[in-house]
Amino acid sequence: MGIPESGRSRSFSPARLLVASIFACAVALFAPVAPAAAQKLVQIETPSTFVDLSNQNLADPVTPNMGPHPGKLMANVLLPDGYTPKKRYPLLLLFHGSGERYDSWADPLLGDIRETAKGLDAVIVMPEGAQGFYTDWWNDGERSNPAWEDYISESLLPQIQSRFSIRPERRYHAVAGFSMGGYGTWLTASQLPGFFGTAVPLSAFASIRTPESIIAFAAASGGTPYAKVYGDPTGFYAEGHDPIALGDNYRYTNLDVYTGDGQPDPAVRPQNDPSHPDFITDGDGISLLLEGYLKAQNDQAVAAAEDAGNPNVDYTVHKGSHDWEFWRPDLKAAIAKGLFRPAPEMPANWTYRTAATGGDAWEIHFEFSPPPTAVTTFKRTGNKLAVTGEGEITIFDGNGCSFSGDLPFTRNLSSKPCRSLKLKAVGRNLRKGKGGTVTVTVKGRNAARVTAPVDAVKVSVAGKSALTAYNGKATLKVKPKKSGKLVVKVTKKGFRPATRKLNVRK
Repeated sequence: MGIPESGRSRSFSPARLLVASIFACAVALFAPVAPAAAQKLVQIETPSTFVDLSNQNLADPVTPNMGPHPGKLMANVLLPDGYTPKKRYPLLLLFHGSGERYDSWADPLLGDIRETAKGLDAVIVMPEGAQGFYTDWWNDGERSNPAWEDYISESLLPQIQSRFSIRPERRYHAVAGFSMGGYGTWLTASQLPGFFGTAVPLSAFASIRTPESIIAFAAASGGTPYAKVYGDPTGFYAEGHDPIALGDNYRYTNLDVYTGDGQPDPAVRPQNDPSHPDFITDGDGISLLLEGYLKAQNDQAVAAAEDAGNPNVDYTVHKGSHDWEFWRPDLKAAIAKGLFRPAPEMPANWTYRTAATGGDAWEIHFEFSPPPTAVTTFKRTGNKLAVTGEGEITIFDGNGCSFSGDLPFTRNLSSKPCRSLKLKAVGRNLRKGKGGTVTVTVKGRNAARVTAPVDAVKVSVAGKSALTAYNGKATLKVKPKKSGKLVVKVTKKGFRPATRKLNVRK
């Protein structure tokens, strides 16, 4: 069950709690939101074996709009104007901070996402994060219970992609969040660089190893000991979860970073003024101090990404404190710049660092057994893959070829696919000169070496082409020019192609 917390007076900002160290912010249920003309807000359950909420801090209502938390993994999803499954949309994954919950971004008194993201033609997913720091907890080496990183990559994103119509290209996937959610943004973007093309950390914890961040963690975690989440702050697990140490992972990611500098901005938030009657009660003095600390961390994280050669870093520093009044306009500014700008789909050369037991380094899926005891570094140069660290690892590459070995090692990857696409095709009303349809289902081996539907496969037939959806299906309307055999072909990088022939009647 969640740890109860007293309600807030005057200011609804979670930062008050975070900064004042009452910040045992619990993360509660979603609030009913007034209907809007264009967008549609839906609430969904996102069940997962990776997170047991019974041992997590779930917040009481943050504003009068909210009800009690249902004690389940939930997400708010804002669908764009005119959403239809017949079209595929960009995805924005939007994290909340400590002391907030999955419905905070949608609450008109907090994130006001309908207005903040007004006109954004994308599916916006706002999941629950409790006070878990979006991290697989160290837990004396167990690295789970909860496993928030695995929840995001293995449960949440697949559920979203199967339920909603999401574009498959990396450039159309963005992740953003504030405070603890800003840290989650840095971390998630670093661990899933092949999926997210853009990351937008807002007033983020950008390090979990600096002295001030370790102190602030005690409040932001709701009392969870630092060592339970990250282990020894000087150890490899903390290093592998520190954005400042992961600069190489952001080399090809569009970074749009925002933070306050800790200087008051009463024009935006009157309580920033030390003479304001609520300056003390709303905690703005401590909030301003925290924002200054976070700026120093983001300075270093941005420098690490730039030092890795990233030319696409936009860093905005402004006055202000750790409050919604600044996060809303910052997200608006990021949306105005373009969340879905071009990003390399699959670079030939990259470096990736992690402390994870398994995951995806671009197109390379990896699994350790037993778990690693050091930070692992993958370095790909063309077809050559070098991996350093400690332990035994199994690799499943982008061509579906797999191998195992002890670290460190260097080897050349196969230039030819080791797996094929499996194609099923059904034609309806296929007659010469007449309109008909061809429906295909495509399967193939995934990173878990399980045969499953394959997304974004190019289907070509009778001069028409389309991409399969997340369920591996695509339907094309065709008009055969002649009777006999109609060839259906499916292709995707990393797979051997497949063809089928359908009969066309006279």
